[in-house]
Order: sequence, then structure tokens, then C-alpha cells
Amino acid sequence: MKKITLLLVIIFTFLFSTTSWGEWSYVDKNRGGFRYYYDKDRLRKSGEYIYLLELMDYGKPLRGDLSHIVSVKLDCSSLRFRSLKFQSFDKSMGRGKITDEWTIDPDKWTYLPETSPETLYHKICEEQQ
Repeated sequence: MKKITLLLVIIFTFLFSTTSWGEWSYVDKNRGGFRYYYDKDRLRKSGEYIYLLELMDYGKPLRGDLSHIVSVKLDCSSLRFRSLKFQSFDKSMGRGKITDEWTIDPDKWTYLPETSPETLYHKICEEQQ
């Protein structure tokens, strides 16, 4: 009986475990065809900043990758952001094998006016007010 229980636990663990980051919410598509999403379930507010996961799905391969996920620290007072960690994937929607991963300079603030990321950050900041 213990063997059957153990076998069932192992089977269900593999059947229901995924590398999915959660439910991605679509925000915008840029001129290059890249689609921008963010994970509402992992959105966190801490003091004056919002921490989130941003997904860019390329639609067609870019240097062999189909998507990337960035961990972002967002300052809604000026729509500036800091990218904290970057991961690229060989499949769309942040799935498949991680092909590259690095930590970005956490002290560098970035502004991207009139771009899809700005549209994404503006939407998030409005929702968090």
C-alpha cells in the first residue's frame, strides 16, 4: 500500500507541476510584434515601489529565443523602473529552457517614454492607486 501511495504522489507531482509563472495579463503589442504581459498574482507593493514580473513574448525567434521575463522595481511617481533580473527562454510565454540569465545593475533607473513598457507601467500604477 505504501508503494502505491508513493507512486501516486510522484505521478501527481509531475502531472501538476509546471514552470509556469502564473496567469499573465496582456497589456500591449509594439510595432515589432512583441507582446507585453505582467503577472498580477506576483505583483507586490512595498513602500513607494511596486515589484512585478514582466513578460515579453517575441512571436518569432530573436537570437534563438521566443520570450523573456524581467523582474522589475517600479516607481509610479515618475514611471521610472529598475530591471533586477533577466531570463530568456527558448519557448514562448516564458516556457521551456532558460537560455540566458543575469542580474542587472540594481542601481540604474530607466525611463522609456512613449513605449510599450511605459504603457504597461502606467496601467499597473493606475491599478495600484
